[in-house]
Formats: sequence, C-alpha cells, structure tokens
Amino acid sequence: MAKLLIVDDDDETRVWMATALADVGHDVRTSPSGRDAVRVVSTWQPDLALVDVLMPEMDGFAVHRVLRSHGIPTVFVTVVKREAEAILHGVAGYLEKPVTAGELRAVVERVLGGATSGAILLVEDDSFLRQVYRSVLEPKFEVLEAENGRDALSVITTHAVALVITDIHMPVMNGVELVRAIRRDPRIRDMPVIVQSCDTSAVRSPVWSGLHVSRVMRKEDFIGWLIGQIEEQLSTVSVKSA
Repeated sequence: MAKLLIVDDDDETRVWMATALADVGHDVRTSPSGRDAVRVVSTWQPDLALVDVLMPEMDGFAVHRVLRSHGIPTVFVTVVKREAEAILHGVAGYLEKPVTAGELRAVVERVLGGATSGAILLVEDDSFLRQVYRSVLEPKFEVLEAENGRDALSVITTHAVALVITDIHMPVMNGVELVRAIRRDPRIRDMPVIVQSCDTSAVRSPVWSGLHVSRVMRKEDFIGWLIGQIEEQLSTVSVKSA
C-alpha cells in the first residue's frame, strides 16, 4: 500500500481521514499545518498528500508548490470552491468537504493508479483566441476545442473533461445556455467552469452566481490571470529539469 500524508489544521478531520485510509492498509502520517508538512517531507517521501486549502500561515496552494518540487502529488480536500484554480495549478485531485471515507479512498486509488483528471475544454468562437489560450495551456495540459456550446456538450460526452473555459456570446448555443445545460446533467453538473467575455455587462450579470461558475472575468484580464495560475508550476518543472 501507499505512504500518505494528511495536512489539515483540524484535529478531528486528521484523525478520521487517517483512520479511513489506514484501515485499508495505507501507511498514513499527519501534519497540523503547512509548515509542519514541509518539515515532514524533508525526511520522508509520501506517495501522495491530501491537503486542506484554508490553513493559517501557509495555505494549501503554498503547500502544493513545495510538495510539487519534491515530486509529491497533491489532492485538495477542502470546503472552498476553487477546483478550477487547483486544476490549473496541477493538483492531482479535488474533494469538496464534507466527504465520505469511500470518496477519500476512491480518489487516492485513482491518483495512485495514474488516472488523469481530464482535459481542459476551450469554448470560443474566435479561432485566434482559442489558439492564444491553447499556447498558454499546452504542453502542460491536454486541450480540447469547441466553437459553441452545442459542440462543447458533444465533446464533453465523448471525452474526459476536467475544466471548461467558455465565452458568453457565441452562435448556436451561448455560454449561459451551455452552463445551464451542464448544471442540469447529473453526470457533469459539478464540472468547474470559467467564464470570460469582452462584454463587461454580461460578465457582471447575476446569472453566474446561480450557475456556480468558478470565475467570471473580462477577456482582457483573463489571459494574464491564466498565465499567473500556471506559471509557478511551469517554473517548478523547469527547475527540476535543469
């Protein structure tokens, strides 16, 4: 079985998670903080770390960056809805609390088994912008494309998609209609979605809060934000390869 590190500042959470994983044979250690986790991995190499996001002094994203530099994959187990950002940061898995022991064991098996979370789907009718976004995301991520919402739904039914990045104004089926269709389908309703558009009023529409999108932003801000989300993990890879 695997060596696992649980990093969470809540004592009860650490105990039940450790018990759930140790009961199926894993070698489990726990840390009450990010700083303690850094200390632990300096002398012990786990196969996988399960990390909370909201922790004092050093949050889960900061812990993930350190673990990544040691070649240790991370699964976030957290109450916060930041799955889209986690995917772009290269996190191997994501569970939103509360979780069950079965869900915890399943994500550990999936990640240790080498399964990937899926591709990033770009839904944009402007072919030039799709190429710009693709140039940022590749080769780190598998990238799929669709010109409108209808084509995007077709891609989702035939490919493993981890994250959707969509425009709002598109022919055939626009971004609002696409996200509504995703949320109505029980098979994909929890899929993280990022919305970007040059229409400021559409970006500010209250409709998005009801559709539970991860982030809504103007196109002129999006590309800089996207680069910022992945540049640290790319620099980490470059350092390790040097």
